[in-house]
Amino acid sequence: MSGIRHFLVTEHKRSIVIAIIFIAVVVRCIFFSGGIRGSDAYAYAQYAYDISSNSYHLGNIADHFGFRYTVLIPTAISYALFGVNDVSSAIFPFLLSILNILIILKIGEKIYDFKTAVVAGIFMAFYPLDILTASVLGPDSFTPILSSLAILTYLIAIDNDLKNKTVVYFCLSGIMVGIAMGARETSIFIYGVLVFFHILKRCKWTPLLWITLGLGIPVIVEMTFYYISEGNAFLRTEILDQLKILIKNDYQESAGSLLYYPKIMFGFELQGLATYGLIWWFTVAGLLFAVVKKDYRNLLPGIWVVLPFLGFEFGVQSFKEMILVSKSYNYLALITPPAMLLSAYFLTNFFNRGYFAKHKPLYITAIFMCLVGMNLYGTYRIYWNVKDDAAPYIAVANYFKTESHKEIYVHHGRWPLFLKYFLRYDPSLQFRDMETISENVPDKIRNAYVIMHQRYLYADVRGRLFEKQPDYARYMNDPPANWEQVISFKGRPTYNDVNLYYAR
Repeated sequence: MSGIRHFLVTEHKRSIVIAIIFIAVVVRCIFFSGGIRGSDAYAYAQYAYDISSNSYHLGNIADHFGFRYTVLIPTAISYALFGVNDVSSAIFPFLLSILNILIILKIGEKIYDFKTAVVAGIFMAFYPLDILTASVLGPDSFTPILSSLAILTYLIAIDNDLKNKTVVYFCLSGIMVGIAMGARETSIFIYGVLVFFHILKRCKWTPLLWITLGLGIPVIVEMTFYYISEGNAFLRTEILDQLKILIKNDYQESAGSLLYYPKIMFGFELQGLATYGLIWWFTVAGLLFAVVKKDYRNLLPGIWVVLPFLGFEFGVQSFKEMILVSKSYNYLALITPPAMLLSAYFLTNFFNRGYFAKHKPLYITAIFMCLVGMNLYGTYRIYWNVKDDAAPYIAVANYFKTESHKEIYVHHGRWPLFLKYFLRYDPSLQFRDMETISENVPDKIRNAYVIMHQRYLYADVRGRLFEKQPDYARYMNDPPANWEQVISFKGRPTYNDVNLYYAR
């Protein structure tokens, strides 16, 4: 009889897991925005294409995007197998998003119980940030699952039943952190989580050496590649050091604000509310509830959330100049897994006693309906923002698909990246900098296209108005006589308006 009961329970669990995964897949398919959307994604696509076409050269890389091999190599493989398109660009982000739900279910069951794990899995299935990154290429499509794998392999390693296999799993835990750092450097915070938790548990120091060894393997392999190729093992570090100038000059309004994350995490800013829903309220509630109940099962998830958050909030890009690291909505993807676990812990335990216990299913159902509705609406709003931002580039790219002559004047660096991707890296594309128009007589430009994009004529990437508009801004709606308008695209919002001219 016990064997039959075990079989029925196992089948029941399997059915629940399959249902969660099915829902997650459907939701991510509904909100599939295309693998390459947003300026960073196009940069990663360019480098991935270079790798797949054997045209990648370290000496030509001047930014950090070209060194993030955890993102680039899988995408390059996808391009080599399936060609350059939105599906091949999103294969890995999509699959990793789904697999991460399975890993979170496993971690949740190890730390808590199957019921809590299921709630965490459902939270993850409907989490706006994860839904959106599941179809956009970038580091934050890779770091959540690598964060989860680092913790899971560590938990497996401290399982006393493994005996002689513990060394392998401790090393694997460090390797996962090292690979995550290959996507985004701040993933090193997960190493701090492992070390801090291990010390608090008063465990032996030897496992920390194995974790550190595992972390060093991908790092040393990468540095060896740089040394063999360019004679400089610290090439990536030197390029990253240049980021401090970018942050200091252009991103200080986000990097310098210690209220940036609190405002967006708790919904005091609309895009933050759309991106996270109420998950961070539940996460904090879970932490506080664990402290009140002295439930030490939450020690690891708590450290997993708090320590990286402190790193994101107070970490510095340059100790010499004390420049804080840049901040962004997507960076918090690294701590998505523990946020789901702590939120699930709160929801499954808060209603267990007193008045709430009598109607626990009703309360949980009502909360889930509210959260799911909010999350899907928030995802919907951001999904359409992404589509609206990409629409001008797609409209122009569709026109050029039928044109053989493609010498194009642009006034922002995003346009070459975007058009190259949408036109599948057509070698006939030739881009010219619009700045030369202000130096030459416009009507002398012949047999070339000119793109005028409202968005970058009056403001920078962050929407800050220029103190002085460029000279060529007047050609948006008042072109020279020899410029023939071939496209007038009306975008949403109006700053996405684009006019394409052909200079005869």
